[in-house]
Amino acid sequence: MAGFVPLFGYEADPKGSEKFLASLKTPTLAEAGPALASADKDTFLGHYLLKVNPHWQRGAQAIGSCVGWGWSLSVDVLASCDILLRGDRESFGGRTIEAGTYGFSRVEARGQKSNNGGDGSYGAAAAKAVTRFGTLHYGQSYDGKVFDKPSGTLEKEWGRSGVPDELEPYAAQHKVAEVTLVQNFGDVAKAITNGYPVAVCSNLGFSMTLRDGWLKQMGSWAHCQMILGVRFGDRPGAFVENSWGDCYDGTVDAALPVQFQRSGGWVDADVIDKMLKGDDSYAIAGYTGFEPTQLPNWTDIYL
Repeated sequence: MAGFVPLFGYEADPKGSEKFLASLKTPTLAEAGPALASADKDTFLGHYLLKVNPHWQRGAQAIGSCVGWGWSLSVDVLASCDILLRGDRESFGGRTIEAGTYGFSRVEARGQKSNNGGDGSYGAAAAKAVTRFGTLHYGQSYDGKVFDKPSGTLEKEWGRSGVPDELEPYAAQHKVAEVTLVQNFGDVAKAITNGYPVAVCSNLGFSMTLRDGWLKQMGSWAHCQMILGVRFGDRPGAFVENSWGDCYDGTVDAALPVQFQRSGGWVDADVIDKMLKGDDSYAIAGYTGFEPTQLPNWTDIYL
């Protein structure tokens, strides 16, 4: 951990968030899924991501682009759950390009031509980005252009000038259908146990030392992360995945896949309630994925 410097990039915009929520037919989870109930069963959606993308590793943001990272991973987890839990006949099209989600959220989703005001974004802008402009993916050929790995330089460029116009039609083919505000741990439990990840924007910080996989709330982070697990029993909580690589010291939760053991941690339910008070965190559902190249193209590996 020597020399580790945390990078943030969440800039709350209450007016922008309020305007976006007013545009939604069902802005809250209670309205979007009135019959949705928590299974009250420990759930970790990272298992599904690793089944469709077994070589996945959490990278580390290079600029203040955490909103792009938290939301892009949420899309990837949703795609894996659509395939494996909901039986969608589609292929996993590759990891979502963080620069695309970030750029859309800073420029196009705000109706701007450019955005030169430093780094950072907010949750509602990213929600608008993935639902109305779509997503781009590593490894796909966009008229001969292929992106193979995260790039802070690209994030900086697209965060200033937006996603190039020639790439927008490709992104539009792969949108998230629905986003809905989550406001407490109960909402998170309903979403996660039904296979819907949560992108969370918050000003709460945490210790960088895990205690058997748990994080202690400490200080302040203007940060976007994502939630992909819940647990109940004697210590209910949610698993919050960061965007700083394997950033945590301490003792891990050995029951988790190794790829997640030091890139995120469990957070107590009452702290999750505090994280969600900013009304800028969303569950996502209904991803439009990639046509399968087989029927579907991952079954020969996993079934």
